[in-house]
Amino acid sequence: MLKDLIARINPRQAKPEEPTCRIALDVGTEYVKAVFIEQAGGVASIIGVARARQDYADMDSGAVANIAGVTQCCRQAINQGAVIAGVKPKEVVMGVAGQLVTGVTRTVVRQRQHPERGLTRRELSNLVGGVRREALKEATAEIAEKLGFKRMDLELVNSAIVDLRIDGYQVSNPIDFRGRNVEMTVFMVFAPLVHVGAMKTIAQRLDLDLAGLVAEPFAVAASTFSDEAYALGSLVIDIGGGSTDMALIHRGGIVKTKMIAIGGRAFTKGIANMCRTTLREAEQIKLDYAAGMETSEEIRSIIAADLEIWQDALILGLKDIQQGQPLPPRIVLCGGGSGLPGIMEAIASPKLVEAGLFAVIPEVKLLQPEDVFGIADPKQFLTEVQDVTPKSIAFQASLIEGKASTILGGVQLG
Repeated sequence: MLKDLIARINPRQAKPEEPTCRIALDVGTEYVKAVFIEQAGGVASIIGVARARQDYADMDSGAVANIAGVTQCCRQAINQGAVIAGVKPKEVVMGVAGQLVTGVTRTVVRQRQHPERGLTRRELSNLVGGVRREALKEATAEIAEKLGFKRMDLELVNSAIVDLRIDGYQVSNPIDFRGRNVEMTVFMVFAPLVHVGAMKTIAQRLDLDLAGLVAEPFAVAASTFSDEAYALGSLVIDIGGGSTDMALIHRGGIVKTKMIAIGGRAFTKGIANMCRTTLREAEQIKLDYAAGMETSEEIRSIIAADLEIWQDALILGLKDIQQGQPLPPRIVLCGGGSGLPGIMEAIASPKLVEAGLFAVIPEVKLLQPEDVFGIADPKQFLTEVQDVTPKSIAFQASLIEGKASTILGGVQLG
């Protein structure tokens, strides 16, 4: 399974006696969440959390729209979190989302020149590097054509080997194995240069060292899925403020991601437009509705209409990640928008079966922060449904070795 591969090929290095600290930053459409991580004795723990509300003009469809505004919001969250944690680290790992963040999978076969020698980490890294370069060209051409541009620049955000075989023999850790034919399936996430560049600029203005970037749907899938989910196939859907992010798990690994530019903020805008009220007031109306408070028939009708639009967009997104066969009927749901009444019913709907996406009506489970493995939260800073994504980013952030290149999984600055 993917998390086993990561653990075996990228074992945690021996930690110094002094604890090391790092910030995981979830730059969401509605809020910036800063999670402070301490690593000591090979164990990662959350020692502080803070969040700051974004201005409505700062983000668009899950991507940064105003660097200065987002930087100010990040600084506010980090300063508050530093007081709680009692420390202000110099390294940060940032989550990446947005409509044009693209996840692809490539399976290639390479022949080794010296099959009698054991495979080394350097050789494996070179093999993966070649796959990345090929995938980058294809992803760049695909997105440029979609947007109508002749040229477009993308950068690698994540890469992970999800399956590896030597002369047809599947191995969980290929290091030191001998053989000629190496077949590998590599999952990669690319993001536009403008988006990655904005994240780098924000880190610089915060006077922080950017240790890595991680695609948010990858973080959730890699941090919460059980061995059974990887073996049998599953789907993660993360409903944020500006986008809905999806990751498909198939045959033991993450094979594709997709992000659609419609999330919880779309429902807020719908209420504001129809009720002729401010976005702040509309957001509160939506939250009251989600909390089960008494709501007018007009509000219920507005949200129901927007739910249909969201469902149609979800169907189009799922068709893009479908691998020529029905999707696995196991779905896990997370994100601040997942608590809106009607969301789970829109996913577990016969309409998705009729669209040819599923063979049967899928089973939907709502993820909780305790479903995120690998990182401790002794003071229970993260307890709500919307905390699954920042906690997942925090766990992925804990996997990065300082100044080291990660061959598998996790989190790598492209």
